Amino acid sequence: MNHQLLPAGADRSLLLSVRQKAEALSEADFSTRIFSGADTDLLQSLGIRSGANVPVAANAPSVSRWRDITLHAGIDRLKSLFANTRTIPFSEWSDIGQATDIWYGMLADVIRPLGRRDWEFIFYLGNPAARHFFDVDEIMDVMASFAKTGNVTLALEEQEAQALWSLLFSGKQVPPFDLAHPDARARYRSVFQTMEVSRLAIYSESRALLLTETSHFEVVRPPVPAHTHNPQERANFIEGYALGLESGMDAAESLVLGIATSGSVSENSPTPTKTAALHFLNQWKDSI
Repeated sequence: MNHQLLPAGADRSLLLSVRQKAEALSEADFSTRIFSGADTDLLQSLGIRSGANVPVAANAPSVSRWRDITLHAGIDRLKSLFANTRTIPFSEWSDIGQATDIWYGMLADVIRPLGRRDWEFIFYLGNPAARHFFDVDEIMDVMASFAKTGNVTLALEEQEAQALWSLLFSGKQVPPFDLAHPDARARYRSVFQTMEVSRLAIYSESRALLLTETSHFEVVRPPVPAHTHNPQERANFIEGYALGLESGMDAAESLVLGIATSGSVSENSPTPTKTAALHFLNQWKDSI
C-alpha cells in the first residue's frame, strides 16, 4: 500500500498545483454549482447539496419519498438535471428523511439509465452515534450500490469517524482518540475496509487523510484561527472537495481544496470565495 504524508516541511508541489488549478476557476464556481436556482427545491428534496450559498433543508416541505418526487418532477427532468455534471454531493444523511428510499430510487431510475461510469458521489453521514447499527448498515449498502456506477467518497469529521468505528467494532462508547493515538490509522483503515467505497476522507482541525484501496494520503493542515470557525465549516469542506472533483482535480488535490474552502471562510462570510481560498493556499504554501 502506498503511504504518502505531506508534513509541514515537505515539498510544496501539491499546494502549488492546487493553487494553479483553483486560479483557473471562476469566482462563481466557489459559491454556486452548475444547477440553476430553479432546481434548488428539487435538489433538496433529493437530499443533494445545491451550492455553498444555499441553505440545506432537513426535509423538503411537500415531497418525502421517491414516488412522490418522480410524480412531482418527472424522470426526464431528473435525468436532464444530472446530464451535465459528474459530481453529486449528498446532504448530511442524518438530516434526510427517507434517504434510503430516495437514493435507491434515484440510482435505479436516473443514474443507471444514463449509462455513465464517471460519476463522483460524495456521502456525508453526520454523527452516526445517534443512529442504530441497522440504520448505519443500511446506508452502507446504499453507498455500495452507488459504487457500482462510479467513485464513492465517504467524508467524516474526525469525531464522526471515531463514532463510526466505535459503532462498527466496539459496540460501546470508547475514550476519544485522534490521529495521535497509535491505533488511529489502523482503526480508520478497518472502517474503510468494512465499506464498499472508493475513498474515505477524514478531516480535523490539524490534519486530513484520504484512504483508498491502495494508498493512504495524509496532509498536515495549517491551524485555523478561531475567528474563521463558523457553522458552515463542514459544508464548505464538502463544497470544496466536490468542486475539485468536478473541475478535474484528483482526490488528493480536491481534499486540499476542501481544506482551503473550509478554512478560509470568516464568521461574517459563511460561504467560500475564490479570493479567500487562494489566499489561504498561498499562506499555507509559504508557511512550509
